[in-house]
Amino acid sequence: MNARRKRQPRCSVCGLPPEICACDLLPTLGFATRMAIVQHVAELHKPTNTGRLFARMVEGTPIVPYGMREPAFDPGPLLDEDTEWLLLFPREGAPDLDATLPPPTPGKRRGFVVLDGTWHQCSRMGRRAPVVREMNCVALPAGEPSFWTVRTQHDPRGMSSFDAAFRALRALEGAAAVRPLFEAFALVTARMLFIKGRLKSPAVPPEWLE
Repeated sequence: MNARRKRQPRCSVCGLPPEICACDLLPTLGFATRMAIVQHVAELHKPTNTGRLFARMVEGTPIVPYGMREPAFDPGPLLDEDTEWLLLFPREGAPDLDATLPPPTPGKRRGFVVLDGTWHQCSRMGRRAPVVREMNCVALPAGEPSFWTVRTQHDPRGMSSFDAAFRALRALEGAAAVRPLFEAFALVTARMLFIKGRLKSPAVPPEWLE
């Protein structure tokens, strides 16, 4: 049964089987804050990848692949002259995003780079990827639970890429502005847990949205 489930076709965006694909229900939103995803190549075809899902919903979010032999890592999307980027990763000494951030240089927008992979992969990307490794870091405060339990986090600081990107965006844009992203992520999560047999229904549990 598990082998058959692994061979089941999945949507290349939301990761769900075609009969319960959620793509038609996903919003497309634009924000003043820029977001970018640096994605480890191992995540490219995983149906449980959430960085791809975030990029589908937030306009202008590039996915920058890392870890291929060819072509070499291309940081071009992170070199926009109108954006001042911060790396969203808890390097030692990185201030929490809850702390007051200095405004970006006049004439530039604030942007966040989110690393997309396992904790180990993200740590390596943050140290090795050109341009990314020179960025100043901010960290998300620990402790906020997530309903995304599709993949196990082996480090207490770990969270899904969608969660990380969403929380950074919420901090600057406000909870009301990003609420549709939260609701759409809950929808995909519920359906994903349902097909894994961990929810009795594909409907979003009401307590998730409280």
